[in-house]
Amino acid sequence: MNFFKELAKSEGAKKFLAIVVLILFLFSLKSMFNLLLLTFIFTFLFSSLQNLIYTKVSKVLPIKKSLVTILIYLSALGGLVLAIVKYIPILGKQLMAIGTQISNFKIEDYADKIDPRLFGIVKGIKVDEYVAKGTKAFMEYAPHIGEFSLNIMIAFLLSFFFILEKDKIAKFGESIEKSKIAWMYKYYKQFGMSFLNSFGKVLNVQILISFINAVLSIIMLAFLGFSQVIGLGFMIFILGLIPVAGVVISFIPISIIAFTIGGIMKVLLVVVMIVILHALESYILNPKLMSMKTELPIFFTFVILVVGEHTFGIWGLLVGLPMFMFFLDISDITPEHEEKPKKKKKEASQ
Repeated sequence: MNFFKELAKSEGAKKFLAIVVLILFLFSLKSMFNLLLLTFIFTFLFSSLQNLIYTKVSKVLPIKKSLVTILIYLSALGGLVLAIVKYIPILGKQLMAIGTQISNFKIEDYADKIDPRLFGIVKGIKVDEYVAKGTKAFMEYAPHIGEFSLNIMIAFLLSFFFILEKDKIAKFGESIEKSKIAWMYKYYKQFGMSFLNSFGKVLNVQILISFINAVLSIIMLAFLGFSQVIGLGFMIFILGLIPVAGVVISFIPISIIAFTIGGIMKVLLVVVMIVILHALESYILNPKLMSMKTELPIFFTFVILVVGEHTFGIWGLLVGLPMFMFFLDISDITPEHEEKPKKKKKEASQ
């Protein structure tokens, strides 16, 4: 009996129980995972933008945070409508053209233009099978596009009302701190802060880096003579959100298109482009933008991607790594990034 009383007083046991309850609650809402994650992403991004604009503008002009929030969301909504009317049809046509170009690709059509030894290697890769699998996967996910679009709209509205009433929500949280479940709320408040500091920031930087890579890729691909660069840029942006594996996945369709329009030389130029972009990401963007480095071993990264995809589907590929960093954070595990400089030995006074 005393054992259970001591266990009930243990901070470690309470924290463990809070984590278990949270995990069970999230798994019970697995069918709503898309909506929850989209709501968090919109809330995090728009809240960061609101704080940035309010801090800058309030120094010059007295303005309410609620007005800044409304203007931001109206601007985002206007941009979305403009994109749907003007750019989405162009993007759709280009993606269809890219899909047709890749699906019609047959290595046998280029047998007389390739060295026989290289032809044997390329043919062994079985590009046709990969294209067929990719087409099948797309057809499986296509019926869910309408449902996903609805989730985006609902998440957009939920994030708007959350940011608009952020102060009221905070006051409601203070009332919970005085209730009988205050001990559990205390842990969830800590988890929430850790979630923002790890998951939120990593995902935010991941999106920004992917966007920069997509813009630079569009410029380089246009310079190399590619058509449908907007569609390719969109594909690079989406796949760029997948750590490590995204680069490999995006290289396959781009290299196929490069080969059809310019042969091996064009493929080599694409390889050079990807190497340059990868170097830019690794040595400039990541050190500058990552407030918390996530330099995990590549083996761990791929394991996280596989487990994430198996558990949460496509979302698991996008958020698996940030989620893993969040669990490292709440477990007080800090990955070692580099060896600490050795302390200089003090010269012995003679």
